[in-house]
Amino acid sequence: MANNEQVSQPQNSKIDRHKFYFETPLYEFVKNEDLSHVLYSGEIDAYSAAYQTPTTYTVSWADVAESYYTEFRGFKRVALKNKRKSDDILIFFVIQYELGYMKVGQLPSLADLQYSELTEKYSKQLGNEQLVLFKKAIGLAAHGIGAGSFVYLRKIFEALIEGAYQQHKSTLSVPEEDFLKLRMTEKVDKLKDHLPSQLVAMKSVYGILSSGVHELTEEECLLYFQPIKLSIELILDQKIDEDKKRERDKKVKAEIVAIEARLKK
Repeated sequence: MANNEQVSQPQNSKIDRHKFYFETPLYEFVKNEDLSHVLYSGEIDAYSAAYQTPTTYTVSWADVAESYYTEFRGFKRVALKNKRKSDDILIFFVIQYELGYMKVGQLPSLADLQYSELTEKYSKQLGNEQLVLFKKAIGLAAHGIGAGSFVYLRKIFEALIEGAYQQHKSTLSVPEEDFLKLRMTEKVDKLKDHLPSQLVAMKSVYGILSSGVHELTEEECLLYFQPIKLSIELILDQKIDEDKKRERDKKVKAEIVAIEARLKK
């Protein structure tokens, strides 16, 4: 069995049960002090890939083999059971070291768990083409391919900017030919009144993605993948919130007009 010095680079941020089972790639070593919760008990609020709905999973575990099988010492079989659907069970194999933990197997795969939630949450904001790119990025990262995942995340960022320009170009004083020649930070500045504030605040994400494609190592890209992925999700979440607010405003205004019309009668 590998010793603690042979495992991959540990993470720095605090990791709860959801992040460990639903976001952390296989073979990534997580130190004890980086965990915010115990891993082998409790409950996890998550999205069910099997039933396409939010749910709660209960966590249980068992040793993989009897103690006299020394080559399997420290191996745990962890089961996440859907509290609402008895046939929805997620299986993980985890090695517990003296200094931390590592996932070495799971069913369904990490990518499968995340794909269904992405489709449910972001299909309207991204559209089919960009949603496929997002899934490819997650799939590559889950298989240890960091630079390739950055290629797809960068395309998504570019598509968000291009979509905003096409939607509002009639009100901008920048011809499309000139807009295309601008650097990404300049494009964001030109569109800042038409973009989510999260995107404007995190325009440096594009530079990090470009560095990942051209300069960073695979290990560095994988280390940075989760926060970069999260930054794009925060941008999309804000777009969703803004769309909901516009829908509420539209509905309320229509109701006020209807009330006024009835009162006039």
